[in-house]
Amino acid sequence: MAKAAKEKLDQSELCVTADAGYSNGAQFQACEDAAITAFVPPNRAINTTGGDEQYFDRTEFNYDSNTDQYQCPAGNRLTLKQLSKGDRIYQAAISDWRSCPLKNRCTKAERRYLMRHAHEAAFERMEVRMKAHPEMMGHRRSIVEHPFGNLKQWIFGNGRFLLRQLQGARAEMALAVQAYNLKRAIQVLGAQKLMALMG
Repeated sequence: MAKAAKEKLDQSELCVTADAGYSNGAQFQACEDAAITAFVPPNRAINTTGGDEQYFDRTEFNYDSNTDQYQCPAGNRLTLKQLSKGDRIYQAAISDWRSCPLKNRCTKAERRYLMRHAHEAAFERMEVRMKAHPEMMGHRRSIVEHPFGNLKQWIFGNGRFLLRQLQGARAEMALAVQAYNLKRAIQVLGAQKLMALMG
């Protein structure tokens, strides 16, 4: 979608924002490759038992790119076990795991495993970008979510299209957007100035 917008706007670079539902490492990397700066909150799973107890999260393991290994909170190493669709799976040694004083806080399995996403570096760059510019999501909420909420509330009423099939939905959406834009133009410019500009 961002690539299509960049081509349509005929821009060499583009800045886009999206909510956490669009968090995807492959898409982060694709945006970077296309000179698109994306701001999307990374949505990562948290390691938990499902109860009140919570195990060490993956963020508490330090990755060493030189040795391609993780170091756990107890200081033990997790080495590469296998590749799976580009993702890298690391495991702790059985000997380290059996003598580990923190294993009750790590996992109930025979040993601890960690998965490194195929585009982990893109996720990490996104996290840095989001921390450096937290205001981007505020801009998105005010620019995108406000019009969308208004369209659903006072134009569509019940939030559903009344016309059927894609052609009807497109026509209804076009009318709703036009009505919203006219209302905003009247609020900003005033009815008299708007009519003068249109005449």
